Amino acid sequence: MSEIINNRQQRVEIMKSLIRQLHNGVAEEQVKHQLETMLDEADYGDVFLMEVQLVQEGISAEKIQELCDTHTRVLKKHLDLSETPETVPGHPINTFVQENRELTKTTGQIRLLMKKLEALPDEADAIEPMRAIQQLLNNLMDVDKHYRRKEYLLFPYFEKNNLPGPPMVMWGKHDEARNLLRETIAGLQQIESLNAAEAKAYNLFTVSPAIETIDDMIYKEEKIMFPTALDLLTEQDWYEIYLQSDEYGYCLYAPQFEWTPADGVQSELRKPATAGGRIQMPTGSFGLDELIATFSTLPFDLTFVDKDDTVRYFSPGQERIFDRSRAILGRKVQYCHPPKSVHIVNQIVKDFKAGKQERARFWINMGGKLIYICYYAVRDTQGGYLGTLEVTQDLTEVRSLEGEQRLLAYDQAE
Repeated sequence: MSEIINNRQQRVEIMKSLIRQLHNGVAEEQVKHQLETMLDEADYGDVFLMEVQLVQEGISAEKIQELCDTHTRVLKKHLDLSETPETVPGHPINTFVQENRELTKTTGQIRLLMKKLEALPDEADAIEPMRAIQQLLNNLMDVDKHYRRKEYLLFPYFEKNNLPGPPMVMWGKHDEARNLLRETIAGLQQIESLNAAEAKAYNLFTVSPAIETIDDMIYKEEKIMFPTALDLLTEQDWYEIYLQSDEYGYCLYAPQFEWTPADGVQSELRKPATAGGRIQMPTGSFGLDELIATFSTLPFDLTFVDKDDTVRYFSPGQERIFDRSRAILGRKVQYCHPPKSVHIVNQIVKDFKAGKQERARFWINMGGKLIYICYYAVRDTQGGYLGTLEVTQDLTEVRSLEGEQRLLAYDQAE
């Protein structure tokens, strides 16, 4: 065993030396050749341990972040041989990996649209494909939930084990990806004022860095971070992460599986604050099962967006008018709407927050039905803004009522 440990440390020392050369300006190709020659047995554990020791030896996390993409490229030949971790459905790592599959699918769709856009003659209309790209980039903003579950649920376990360095580096890369996405989306909102040639040029030079950053992070997660985490955390640690994951939401994927550790549960599921087993409200109380059933029975759909514009809840009715998935929980409301209507959402939220308005109403004809959509400002007892409640209802039957019905008459079962 000591020989294995010594061999690993020897590999890490060589890797550290070569990364320091990169830090000092040695050409990447020269370092890559040396690594490929001497480190045929390098694996994810070596890369992780190298970053830990470099931080401990005084190289800042910011500097390692700058070199992160470089040393990952240098070691890619070796990392490619490692497999993506396999876990059972419902396990937090399985959820992370399934989210990565959806992210990869989305970045792939963007690349296809970019190729089509590039092939268009300059005089062709580039606005529609640009809008499609903008919508897909909006979807990619869901990655923020993926990253926040790592930052607030997974990274603390590395810190508890005195391994804060690599998570600090990865957190910096998260911020880089988020900023690139925001800046790219903000720029694309101006495409209506560009001509076709300008729109194409903007797309081709700004979108690629954003999606490449997402794809690079997926590679680092599955080749380095997740295998290391599986070695480091216990099943009970993973269960704690599992219990808290709903609070942050999911990225383009809603897990449908419950998961418990193979050796059983050693901690109780968190319960909502109750008194006497019931949830107390100013005008009465509910049992939790009663509350869930009541919201499932309402003849209209509810969606609640908090004061930070984050989707926190939707009612689980059996016949929802607009589909909802748990994947939207924790997502910014602006990214739940098509680009052409985001300005309306922003205006409503802005006016609610400023106290200028209390309600915004819309009604539309959809598939032969009259759909009524109303947004309400939710406020505390002092009038402070708490969020926005969206209520959606099918008024077709109500609109058709005539006369009166005073006697008991049940609807006929279909």
